[in-house]
Amino acid sequence: MPAKSSRAAWTTALIATAAGVGLLTSAPASALTGSDVTNNTYAFTAKLTIGENSACTGVLVAPQWVLTAASCFVVDGKPAQAGKPAFKTTVTVGRNDLTQATGSVREAVELVPRTDRDVVMVKLSNRIQNVTPAKIATAAPTAGEPLQSAGFGRTKTEWVPDKLHSAAFTVASADATSVGLNGSADAVMCQGDAGSPALRAKQDGSVELVGINSRSWQGGCLGTDAAETRTAALDARVDDLGEWIRQTAFRVLDDFTKDGVADLAAIWGDGSLHIYPGDKGKGLAGGDVAQLGGTTWKGMKRLAKGDFDNNGIADLMAIWPDGTMHLYKGDGNGKVTDGVTVSEGGNTWGGMTQLTAGDYTGDGISDLMAVWSDGTLHMYESKPDGALKPGVKVNVGASSWGSVKLLPGGDFDGDGIADLMAVWADGTLHFYKGNGEGQVGDGVAIALGGSTWGTMKFMTAGDYNGDGIADLMTIWSDGSLHLYKGNGRGGITDGVTVPGWGTSWASTLKIA
Repeated sequence: MPAKSSRAAWTTALIATAAGVGLLTSAPASALTGSDVTNNTYAFTAKLTIGENSACTGVLVAPQWVLTAASCFVVDGKPAQAGKPAFKTTVTVGRNDLTQATGSVREAVELVPRTDRDVVMVKLSNRIQNVTPAKIATAAPTAGEPLQSAGFGRTKTEWVPDKLHSAAFTVASADATSVGLNGSADAVMCQGDAGSPALRAKQDGSVELVGINSRSWQGGCLGTDAAETRTAALDARVDDLGEWIRQTAFRVLDDFTKDGVADLAAIWGDGSLHIYPGDKGKGLAGGDVAQLGGTTWKGMKRLAKGDFDNNGIADLMAIWPDGTMHLYKGDGNGKVTDGVTVSEGGNTWGGMTQLTAGDYTGDGISDLMAVWSDGTLHMYESKPDGALKPGVKVNVGASSWGSVKLLPGGDFDGDGIADLMAVWADGTLHFYKGNGEGQVGDGVAIALGGSTWGTMKFMTAGDYNGDGIADLMTIWSDGSLHLYKGNGRGGITDGVTVPGWGTSWASTLKIA
């Protein structure tokens, strides 16, 4: 169960029964009696501190998401609610010894609970970059199977342990959503172990996540009645939740239509704005959605797309002739709403020569990269409401960015942090890796295409095939549209013509 204070708001009335396990404690289990975990084994295990006096364990299943027991977030007897946690929650990952300064500490910003079992996804304020998430099992647990659990909960002798503990359990039984575990004198779930991962060892030495702890008898745990000797536990199964976890964690920041692939925004020669839905197989689906504003978009100086308000739907940032920037929020159906003036920068944005968007800080929200007339590059971090923080100068390149002809941004190497692709005046294409702190590394030349990229009219980036890697969408000088898929290593593959459009893109004024 979660380690709790006496605060009534955190009491629960949950009683679980597992076939072969029996009636368990009326509160979720939250700590694990066992041996200390040495080195950095099970680094994906997380310690959650909820409010002032409650704690649980969890497991990193995606760079910005932890999986734990939903019962950890019960308030006044009510189940965990989707959205921001009711109490401030901090999550420590990659720190098996809590007295050390290793790993990372993040704040929980969103809960996504399930209704069919004691499971919740917890979104972190920023991505964890140094820890590999746990792999989700795909095979169901079977009776007699050994599983290893790890948790930060109470032990037989410690109320609040500083170290991660681990112990071996065996599967007693399983149903559609839960798995009963047989414990022992040395394998007991205690206070603070709710959400502890149950791990299956693979022949290659790796482990995969089978379940997370929900309940326990807590026999032998410090503070438990000495007459209670039962050590069985009940876990929520996760081996069948891989797709739900993927869909919850996976985000395409340039998706206007909520189908998991990037869409293309384009201003045509008549000044009208259109959005073209993406297609995993072809690049674009073939249709378009006309936008508000009629032909007034013709005077637009710069255009960038991204999820600037953290709602999972792409928006547009646009710079108008008067030098002001406006945010146009996507409605999820392929349209944008009326623009709102961005206060940061006032009317000085007219001096910008390049504008692109991407998550350069690892918080899951699109930020802006802008090249100013003096040739310097600056990063503008977005706030969750779509506003921008003051710009921070990018250290690489000094004032040489003024020579860049095209500057699309996106995650080209699959680490969840946006990078830059830059076409320079000599026609070469270079990759600049983002570091998650608003800076980029030195450029690496892309061999493909040599110096022919200078003949390109427009270029933008987006995940057009839904694989989590940014691709390049380009318009060549003859008006044809080409897609260059990202290879996940900071490079791209040979371009393919997007079918059905011919050379009709010749009259385009802007794309994003």
